[in-house]
Amino acid sequence: MAFSEIDDDLWAIISNHLPPQKPHTGRPRSDLRQLMNGILFVLTTGCTWSDVPKKYGTKSTVHRFHHYLSENGIYQDIFLELLQKGYDLRKVDLSHCFVDTKSIPAKKGGSSDLMAIKK
Repeated sequence: MAFSEIDDDLWAIISNHLPPQKPHTGRPRSDLRQLMNGILFVLTTGCTWSDVPKKYGTKSTVHRFHHYLSENGIYQDIFLELLQKGYDLRKVDLSHCFVDTKSIPAKKGGSSDLMAIKK
């Protein structure tokens, strides 16, 4: 899969969920857009964190920002907004989605938990 950086339209959505930039005192903070591009580079290409190109920041900074987004539920917020915008623009179509129950393992012997709840 080819990697492409975040465009301006997508960045407008994502940036609303990210922490505000700190004031310029002391050491300057990394550019959040570049950090997000670094995270997406790793997730898209499948490379390791140590292979993040320098233009996206140091490997430890990109990885630490990824953990921050994960632990604070920011990825979930971004995903839900993108999903909602997809519904609003009618670009998300769930009419072809289904669940195949053959892929769900069944317990051998004994009753299922669902049947026990109904009793």
